[in-house]
Amino acid sequence: MRMLNSVSERYVAAFPRTVDWVRSVCIAVLALVFVSPAIAEKGKLRERLTPEVMAVVFPGGAERLGPEEGSPPAIAVYQGGQVAAYVFSTLDIIAAPGYSTTPFDVIAGVDLAGRITGAKVVFHNEPYIVHDAQRQRLLDTFLAREAGRPLRGGTNVLPPDFVAGATISTRAMRAAVSITAGLVLRPRLARPPAAVAAPGVPAPAPAPRLDVDSFSRKSWDALLAAGAVARRRVTSGDVAAALAAAGAPDAQLEVPVGRSDRLYIEFATALFTPAAIGGNLVGMINFEDFKRKMPPDAQAIFIASNGPYNFLGTRYFQGSDRRFDRLRVVQDGKTFEFRQDDYQWVNPFGEGIRGQEDAGLFALPADSGFDPLKPWRLELLVNGEVIAAGAPSVTVAFGLDYNVPDLQALTTSLDDTRAQLPSSSQAGEGRAAATVVGDRQDGGAQRPAQPEASLVPALVEALDDSPVPAWVEAWHDARLNVAILAVLLSVLTLIFVFQAKLARSRLAHRLVRNGFLGVVLVWLGWTAGVQLSIVNVMNYVMAPFSHFDIGFYLAEPLMVIVAGYTLLSVVLIGRGVFCGWLCPFGALQELLGQLSRALRVPQWNPSAAVEKRLWMGKYIAAAMVLILVMSQIDPSGATLEIEPFKTAITSKFTRAWPYVTYAVALLAIGLFSERAYCRFLCPLGGVLAFLDRLHLLNLLKRRPECGNPCHLCERSCPVRAIEKTGKIVTAECFQCLDCQVEYYDDKRCPPLVQAAKLRASTLSAHASA
Repeated sequence: MRMLNSVSERYVAAFPRTVDWVRSVCIAVLALVFVSPAIAEKGKLRERLTPEVMAVVFPGGAERLGPEEGSPPAIAVYQGGQVAAYVFSTLDIIAAPGYSTTPFDVIAGVDLAGRITGAKVVFHNEPYIVHDAQRQRLLDTFLAREAGRPLRGGTNVLPPDFVAGATISTRAMRAAVSITAGLVLRPRLARPPAAVAAPGVPAPAPAPRLDVDSFSRKSWDALLAAGAVARRRVTSGDVAAALAAAGAPDAQLEVPVGRSDRLYIEFATALFTPAAIGGNLVGMINFEDFKRKMPPDAQAIFIASNGPYNFLGTRYFQGSDRRFDRLRVVQDGKTFEFRQDDYQWVNPFGEGIRGQEDAGLFALPADSGFDPLKPWRLELLVNGEVIAAGAPSVTVAFGLDYNVPDLQALTTSLDDTRAQLPSSSQAGEGRAAATVVGDRQDGGAQRPAQPEASLVPALVEALDDSPVPAWVEAWHDARLNVAILAVLLSVLTLIFVFQAKLARSRLAHRLVRNGFLGVVLVWLGWTAGVQLSIVNVMNYVMAPFSHFDIGFYLAEPLMVIVAGYTLLSVVLIGRGVFCGWLCPFGALQELLGQLSRALRVPQWNPSAAVEKRLWMGKYIAAAMVLILVMSQIDPSGATLEIEPFKTAITSKFTRAWPYVTYAVALLAIGLFSERAYCRFLCPLGGVLAFLDRLHLLNLLKRRPECGNPCHLCERSCPVRAIEKTGKIVTAECFQCLDCQVEYYDDKRCPPLVQAAKLRASTLSAHASA
């Protein structure tokens, strides 16, 4: 022990040099990350369509390929002189993200009967796959086996959990392929022929039709420039002038006006129903989900705002009529008002929305009389109360006129969301639009072969059906595992509720704890693949500012349940509930540590001064990972490999040898120092230890004698989370309850032993008397 303390003292003396060394390493890592190559590039589909990719995407063999054209863009595949299928890129059309915030690129094909011909991922940054060759092979197999699956109603050959531990990624890629294929195929299908007029009678003009199918990616600014989104700014001076004109300059407003040039509200509106507009505002995957929630053939109006005043108000959830009293739509003299049932919340920080604080959708049923092709006007209402007794309330309206733009022109125009223009070879092949709108075909593109005419209506109807959301499918498939996890968490809750009774028996505590850790490791970790990590923390934090929707959080049922339970337990009790009981890698470390102590492997613990410095390691690791990855300085997520969870738990040591060596090395260190990784390096542990400061309850019992003179619990704590004063450092405590076993042991706890002796002497005195 003296030798170990001497080593610790030398470490303290060398600590400044260690800090300098760590700083140098961090600078080197940053330099390497900054010179990393670009990670993805949109456009130029022909260049990415290599023979290897084409063999998977269209295994039947293509005679030739057409140019990349149309809206959305796709490449025609020819067989027998006719178009047999279309090849497309999910990145170029919907840029859907998976578990990572970086969109993946899956190239796939769809034939004219609405069946996937094949799919191949050519780029992704999915954290549980990107550095895992085995899972990458499984993902390739999963996507290739999509061949032959119809877009709607088909049965998948392989389930998403075929790629164990990456079900969110697989579901997202499969959904992106289906949605993008529908977008590509819908406008390219033959339309019913126009009515033929009698001889000598002019043919009737085709009825105008809203193009809800065509789509190409556009930015928020491009939608504004094209008139697809209309916007108006209203200042406090505008509101004051309107109130004065209404004869109520002193009206009391819900949101008082400020200086005349200050923003009062900036509001925007758009017709959400066309994919060219709504799909760009919320992303195509979310767009399909919103469509599914709306009444059949309904129209939807998008409204967003920022500033002190907003379009929502409070009456829609507080008033008896549940009416939105700050907005209305006017068309041809008819006024449309909205109630709570007509409203859907939209994330204002979503995929295609910029600079807004509130956003929502308002549905107009098919029988409402609203015509989406005619001009309409959104009126933003500012309501006030006149001070004079008996005076009526006052309302002033600020109007915003809207007319749906030429959607064909919108979807065929270039936009800054395309990273690169087509190469010169592609441009030479021409970019004639092949999209059919109504009965008009633009451009001179060759008309493709069509499915049998009688099948077209059914196929179009099938394509119009919104798919079942991925998270609904995920919860349906995970019903049994959800039930098992519910039992497991219920048992853990009971352990903490009755911890005082459990801790009174050393044997019962050890059996219960080791048994629970064994279940967590074998079932929760190795079987179900549920290992909460810093990746989950980052994605949960970043989701509201990127591609957030409730489905993202629900897409991984077991993980979101564990994450929710962990967050609740951190707030109530502290970090130790997860780190000490629910972390599979932590369970593996502790069980191996118990085995090493049983085999009398020498144990080492640093001095208190060194240990406090080592504790900082996990905070530094957490900060570095969060900054490097969330800021996209490290877009590949290489720094996430500081966590061995993917190797040791979700992949069960089947990754490449450097990752396995790293994980085994950490476990080997844990044989000599209890849970060394958890205590000194784990970034997730750093985040949870930081949040531990919020905990509300202290369930671990202490006595006045703890720390002075008694140090039994301090010496028995396996992770050294008890100070010499007897105080428990809950940010470092794993809630193993070992100290509570000592606390209730009347044969080892000095205050209890002394109390027992005093009782015995008292009884002896009474007996002798």
